[in-house]
Amino acid sequence: MSLVMAMTFGSGCVSNSMEYCVETGECELAVDVVKVLGGIPMDPNDPFWADSDRFQKKTIELGPQMITNPKWPDPSIKSVKISAVQNESEIAILLEWDDATLENKIEVSATHTDQAAIMFPLHPGKEVPLITMGSENEIVNIWQWRAIWETSLFTEPRSSNRNLRISVPGNIRRSPVEDLTAAGFSTLTTQDEQDVSGRGAWQDKTWRVVFKRTLVNSDNADIQFRYPIVMAIAVWNGGNRERNGQKGISNWVLLRL
Repeated sequence: MSLVMAMTFGSGCVSNSMEYCVETGECELAVDVVKVLGGIPMDPNDPFWADSDRFQKKTIELGPQMITNPKWPDPSIKSVKISAVQNESEIAILLEWDDATLENKIEVSATHTDQAAIMFPLHPGKEVPLITMGSENEIVNIWQWRAIWETSLFTEPRSSNRNLRISVPGNIRRSPVEDLTAAGFSTLTTQDEQDVSGRGAWQDKTWRVVFKRTLVNSDNADIQFRYPIVMAIAVWNGGNRERNGQKGISNWVLLRL
């Protein structure tokens, strides 16, 4: 897996002056994190997320991945909608995108499953990095969701209709979202401490996925949400046999806390 795109960016987007990256074009747009009282539901279909007076969904364009192999000049998912919310202790991000088919099974030789990932530079006080999987001096924190890990989609075998059977993997995960670190190509590492949770739901040919975490924790491998921060998004369509570098990717987006 690699979060890359065929564009490079300059400097100037630091934690206490993040608006600069929008003004210079280093960030595609800004997404306001709405502050709320009370809990934030994990269920993406909860009425909480449908409150149009509270949330103004932003549409993020997804483009080709043309730096690293396997290159992918024409991803099938062209855009994703984003909403973000925080309370006193947690932050949650909702991604929504159209996908005509549900892919959450593992094939014999490769994994072609619907996926989405969010990437943050671990040290936001530095220059805006290239949208790659980071480097030795620009470590990134990645949250990756996969439909194959989404236990809410699994069903028990039904003798009356075997076509409704969905295989349940032997290693059920605590969360369908994995907390990862990278410092360059081929360096993607699963963190020992898994601090991100989430849930995805596919309905009416649309994926809706919630990523959720505490604003601040003690894990040095995790991004800390004290100030506005840039983020990038990637989406894979398993139905289009997308995997690894074969995906749609965004420019940097400013997440305005």
